Amino acid sequence: MYQPTKRDEESIDMTPMVDVTFLLLVFFMVTASFALQRSLEFPVRDNKPSTAKRALDEEVALITVTIDAFNTYTVSTPDWEEEAPSEFDLHVLLREARRRHDSGGRPVALLVRANGEALHEKVVTALDAGLAVGLSEVRLETIEGE
Repeated sequence: MYQPTKRDEESIDMTPMVDVTFLLLVFFMVTASFALQRSLEFPVRDNKPSTAKRALDEEVALITVTIDAFNTYTVSTPDWEEEAPSEFDLHVLLREARRRHDSGGRPVALLVRANGEALHEKVVTALDAGLAVGLSEVRLETIEGE
C-alpha cells in the first residue's frame, strides 16, 4: 500500500490554476466592449467683437441654458424662459425648445452659460443634454457674479 510522504502532501500542482487564469484573461479580452468617447470641438475664444459673429447670431436660433451659482438650470429662448429643477426636466425643456425652433427653418445652437461657482458636473450634464436632443452646435460661456 502507498503511503504519502510529507513532501507529497505539501506540494500543490499550480499548472491547472495558471491555465484557468490564462483562459479567463483571454475570455475577458475578447468579450470586452470598448467605448468610444465623443468629443466636442469648441471654437477658439476671440475677445474682439466682430460683425461676423453678430451676423451668425442672427442666423442661428439660440437656446440658452444658464447654470447659476446654486447649480440650477434655466432654459431660455427669445420667446420664453423656464427653470429646470432636475436633469430630466432639462432634457424635456431642451427637447421642447428644439421642437419650437425647428419649425422656423433656422439652424439651432446651444449656448451654455455657467456661473464660475457652478459644479463642473452640471456644465457637462447640460452639454450632454444638448447633444442628446440633437443640438450639434454648442457654445460655452462662463459668467461671474450673476
